[in-house]
Amino acid sequence: MNQRTTGLLALVAFFLGAFVYLYEIEGGSDREATREAEKELFAGVDAGAVESVELTTSDGSAARFERRDGAWRIAVPVEGAGDAMALDGVASALATLPRAGTVKAAPGDLAQFGLGPEAQTVRFTASGASHTLRIGRATPVGGNVYVAADGGGDDGEEVAYVESYRLNAFKQKLTDLRDRRILALEADAVKRLEISWPEASGPFTLELERDAQDTWQLRRPIAARADRQTVRELLSNLEFLQATSFVDERTPAVEAALLETAIEIVFAGEVASDPDPVAGKLRIAGMLNGARIVESGAQLYQLPPERLDEFARRLSAYRDKQLVDLEPDSLAKIELEFAGGEAIVLVHAEAGWSAGEREIDSEAVAGL
Repeated sequence: MNQRTTGLLALVAFFLGAFVYLYEIEGGSDREATREAEKELFAGVDAGAVESVELTTSDGSAARFERRDGAWRIAVPVEGAGDAMALDGVASALATLPRAGTVKAAPGDLAQFGLGPEAQTVRFTASGASHTLRIGRATPVGGNVYVAADGGGDDGEEVAYVESYRLNAFKQKLTDLRDRRILALEADAVKRLEISWPEASGPFTLELERDAQDTWQLRRPIAARADRQTVRELLSNLEFLQATSFVDERTPAVEAALLETAIEIVFAGEVASDPDPVAGKLRIAGMLNGARIVESGAQLYQLPPERLDEFARRLSAYRDKQLVDLEPDSLAKIELEFAGGEAIVLVHAEAGWSAGEREIDSEAVAGL
């Protein structure tokens, strides 16, 4: 075989290898992605472009959720913040819902699939366009559920079915889709705290403030350094406090519970990236049906009664209890004086601690 033939064969082998790599390997993932996209009931809809969702929750509430300025809000049946993770999950489930297969439907014969008037209906808008998903009954075999997207199946077209677990996002209670966070708070942004609670002699109030060294100080009723751990736990409790349920109607029983105040916390501060100051108030009130009523802004929540114990209500709890503030490694000399007048002077050098001619236990000194 001459060199020209060998070169041509090598060139053919090169291009063949390149074709196999680009088409079978590189192009394979692209083709698979295209096939998956073609299965989507709402092809071309992006989860981030979903602007509103209307559905009936598993507890029978007709609800509407809207994305406003990037945040989810519940508009119906009450007004409030929506749970971002849960509603992003709903939007993602709609945008990526793939059909597992299809069956032929006779015109006007959708009742057999549970897609008649009794079907659960999810309506949503994305990029200004309206869409509808109808959810029917389970398929006879296979663990799938019949669905219809944007009128599909109405004219005798094929009816799609999807894997049942992909519809779990639409089977949540209203409370699961509401934001259970009681305060939108970042602990590091809080600069001032005012905490009040009732005592036998009347309401007691203390004030705390971060100083220029970012150390919490008591300002009222006494001036003293605050206990860092107590304040840290308080702020953490506020930041991650979540309600067990919501109170949307101010009944006489609710109003009676609101007459009591177990603890009230007012906070203020600022965030460097936000010109608006951080401010808010939380009040844990009396009992209703075995739970504490919590008031934050215009919204009322409920908490288990034991959560109240997580908020310290003693002045002594907020006072710094550290007797000595020092770095052990910085010590050069320790003088110990015992009852009876005996004294020992410990000196630190490169060789460690010593006490003149006395023998000392280095581990005991380290513990001291």
